[in-house]
Amino acid sequence: MRDNLDLRILALLQHDALLTADALAQKLPLSASAIARRIRRLRESGAIVGDVAVLSEEVGSFLSAVVQVQMDRHALAAVEALRRRLTASPHVQLFLDISGAFDLLLLVTIKDMAAFNDFADTMLGADPVVRRYETSFVKRRRKFSLALPLDAETE
Repeated sequence: MRDNLDLRILALLQHDALLTADALAQKLPLSASAIARRIRRLRESGAIVGDVAVLSEEVGSFLSAVVQVQMDRHALAAVEALRRRLTASPHVQLFLDISGAFDLLLLVTIKDMAAFNDFADTMLGADPVVRRYETSFVKRRRKFSLALPLDAETE
């Protein structure tokens, strides 16, 4: 059971996972040891599943594309095989089952157009489960966040 203090801890950690329990204690009405215990419990319960470094585009140039995929058939085994391949791909940053005319939405980030064409040909074009796909290329990233909008006051 998560209370408002847990939500406040989670909200702060979403924006800076490197905050120490001591730093969090300066912002919250709890001791550092109590915060450390709560964080440990949140990890054990699965509320916190990992910590990642979010890289800027300064590490290199990449091509990002939003790809909408329409399935031709919905045979469970074939669809699951496609889902496993897409999930395993290091180029797929986001993978959603969606409603509407398309069935899947992907955010693909890859080295360049030639690499994207290889990805699209092998992962999508060659798969008989895929009826068609449409791609929109990202011109500029305005916001990129994994933070959930928690209803907790952090200040």
